[in-house]
Amino acid sequence: MITLGEFYTVMSAVVPLYVAMILAYGSVRWWKLLTPAQCSGINRFVAIFAVPLLSFQIISHNNPYDMNPRFVAADVLQKLIVLAVLASWSKLKRCKDSVPGSGSNDKCKDLDWAITLFMVSTLPN
Repeated sequence: MITLGEFYTVMSAVVPLYVAMILAYGSVRWWKLLTPAQCSGINRFVAIFAVPLLSFQIISHNNPYDMNPRFVAADVLQKLIVLAVLASWSKLKRCKDSVPGSGSNDKCKDLDWAITLFMVSTLPN
């Protein structure tokens, strides 16, 4: 059972994050403090600078020899299963929807969706 102290520790770590997310959502959606161009600039900054630097900091302070090998194996297996499912889905959808001579760019869209779903399903790990 979770003690009250453990619950408080989790809430004190999670609540500030969600409050910031709700305020950011409200500042764009309800209060119209940021324009779509400004949001695009913020997204670009986060994608180009913030996420790579944060990832580097986390990876550089991690000792892979201290990690549980079963956890690493389970994570790799989960990613391989998701990758296989998405690759087969993309291939089946591409073969089913392809029309000879149509010249459409649907193959790239299917691949984009497969990449997006792979990232969404595996990044939290």
